[in-house]
Amino acid sequence: MTPYNNIIKQLLIIIGLVFLSINTLYSENLFKVKSLISLATEINKTVSISSTSEAYRKIEVKSEVTSKIEKILKKKGSFVDKGQIVIKLEEFDSYKKLFENDLISKNEFNKIALMAPFNGIILDGHKIEGELVTPGSSVYEIIDLSKIKIVGYLNENEIKGINIKNKVEVSILDKIIEGTIDYISPIADYNTKTFEISVIFDNLDLSIRDGLSAELKIYKEKIKVHQISPSVLSLGDDGDIGIKVLNQNNEVIFKEIVIIEDTSDYMLISGLEDKENIITIGQQYVSSGDKVETE
Repeated sequence: MTPYNNIIKQLLIIIGLVFLSINTLYSENLFKVKSLISLATEINKTVSISSTSEAYRKIEVKSEVTSKIEKILKKKGSFVDKGQIVIKLEEFDSYKKLFENDLISKNEFNKIALMAPFNGIILDGHKIEGELVTPGSSVYEIIDLSKIKIVGYLNENEIKGINIKNKVEVSILDKIIEGTIDYISPIADYNTKTFEISVIFDNLDLSIRDGLSAELKIYKEKIKVHQISPSVLSLGDDGDIGIKVLNQNNEVIFKEIVIIEDTSDYMLISGLEDKENIITIGQQYVSSGDKVETE
């Protein structure tokens, strides 16, 4: 080996040692943070609405004739079947004979019969025997609780992706009941800018009554989310809410997020990759582009 080659070799060794010293010095000055590898999970995005229960049907049966009440056959709170006579008017028997002899139409007979339009429960018990009724006056009120209706209102962002096929759960009386979307308003309310949505479910045992507090949970499309502690949140340069993560080179990256669910213990967020190295401690002291060390 020539003296020239020896000199080159020694210079390379010296340069290498210099770079090693610089890297060591730089490494020791990097800010240290703690991070956690987070893997996304798939869930259904949901929308929740607080509301109250309503009877599936509730109507007032009104008189179409002028007559007197001869007898009240079903009192307030009584269960009646469709077609059953609830209040008997004075002319009922004579109309019945005419109908049975085909002298009047069924429509004419129904005017005096005041039969229950569906299976239900009688509500109004204010009428008394001998009282005069006139056309248009309310004779009794009937309610159908065989199904329950829950009405709620969604804003323009919440209504996106919702149709009558979406799965719905109703929380009421400490029960979780699966419901069906019965109606979605095609237009927004002029004042509130919200869309009405109606959900129904079977209540054959009549255990759910009208006017109970209820909550609807409507399941939308599937999304991937990360579960984080609220303490890891950061603000971006534009004031956007997000988190700071590390890439493969341990460089800090700020990522804006969408909060899907917020509880006192954790948050579910979207807008991230399936796998993220999230900074959990020290994120407030570093900025995007910074290179850091992890403990």
